Amino acid sequence: MFPAQLTNALLLPTKGRLVGIDRNNRIFTFLFALFPGLLVSGTSVTLVCAFLWAIISLVLRRFPWQMTRQDRIIGWIFTAYVLVTVFVVLLSPNLAKGAEYLLKMIPFLAVWAIIPRLRVSLDGRIGPFFVTGAGIGMIGALIYSVVQMLLHESRATGGAGNAAVFGLFAVLFGSIALLNVHSQSKTERLIAVAGFTCGLVCVFLSGTRSAWLVIPFHCAILFWYLRGQTLPSINRTVKLLMALLLVVVALAAVPKIMDRYSALQTDIVQLDEDPNNISSLSARLLLWSGAEKAFLASPLIGQGPQNRMQSVNRALDLPPEKYMLFTHVHNGFLNAAVDGGVLGVLALLLLLSAPIVAARLKEPGPGRDLTTALSLLLVTAYVITGMFGIMFGHDATDAVFIYVTLLICTISGPTPYLSVREIADRAEQDKAALVA
Repeated sequence: MFPAQLTNALLLPTKGRLVGIDRNNRIFTFLFALFPGLLVSGTSVTLVCAFLWAIISLVLRRFPWQMTRQDRIIGWIFTAYVLVTVFVVLLSPNLAKGAEYLLKMIPFLAVWAIIPRLRVSLDGRIGPFFVTGAGIGMIGALIYSVVQMLLHESRATGGAGNAAVFGLFAVLFGSIALLNVHSQSKTERLIAVAGFTCGLVCVFLSGTRSAWLVIPFHCAILFWYLRGQTLPSINRTVKLLMALLLVVVALAAVPKIMDRYSALQTDIVQLDEDPNNISSLSARLLLWSGAEKAFLASPLIGQGPQNRMQSVNRALDLPPEKYMLFTHVHNGFLNAAVDGGVLGVLALLLLLSAPIVAARLKEPGPGRDLTTALSLLLVTAYVITGMFGIMFGHDATDAVFIYVTLLICTISGPTPYLSVREIADRAEQDKAALVA
């Protein structure tokens, strides 16, 4: 049975120092994949715990500090992003308020400790737990969302507490779940399809229009990846089930699409008929206009993240009682431009390139194909939703981007993809290899 296989694969025999580290790597990764739709703060807590645990283990010399050339490239990309943020915070007014943004940079340095820890694990043993966990997490997220909708919530937020963040994670982790559809295990294939379907339904229930725009791009990426895999034959029962799942997605999607389209129409009409009314659309247009003016006032190093909204409100020439009370300008690139000017935008682009660079620097093989698909899913989700909402600066979105990128780093190019069932069958062999 799958629960027993999952338990055996996760919980290796307990003896042995490296065996324990490998086991904890598996557990951390599986839990991390479960959290985005169910308990979004769990992602940042898991990352911080893994970071601190890795530092303690390194200090105690429980495992060697080993990073490949490719790992170090990613490490320096993350560090460059941190250094640029520190630089603009220190050079901008209101330094005391900048402490919050400096603290947010600490998780990006986890690359230097977590990658060596993940490298203790044997090749191909971590990724399957992440992909399978994503599917199970999305199934749970749909149950959570349905309960919210039954309680008359207008938009599902899952465990994120924010519909936009939930929409981002639903489209991302639902797509990640489908990467497992070529698994040798029938149960894992079912989890993959169910996780993808539940993720799509959650995206629509969240009402996050920017996340809807991600779906066709993710479908193209998944088609590219899966067409190169040996997929199981599809019988009549499976075809009927797939048709039923499509109907379920459509039933969830159509009412929410019509509702959000109607809201957009209303917002557009109000732009002309009642310009003083602040709607979702007009607020974004104001924020983008103010962000552009704030950027042009200091195009090289920006205003500093601690002065972001103050600078935007001042650029809009709004009286204090009409200040926009948002924490960001609902566009990740404009956020970076206001915070750090051209330097901030370049640092953001460099950061967004990290997962793709990590994937493409690998040797050709199944592992490189998997990580390329994973990196493209990650970056497209962040860029497209980030054009209309938050990209970085939220503890959960930062944590997910960081951990997925680190996971990409540690999957080698030639490594074949293993199912959880196959990993469970190799538990004793893995223990022997780690003890040796």
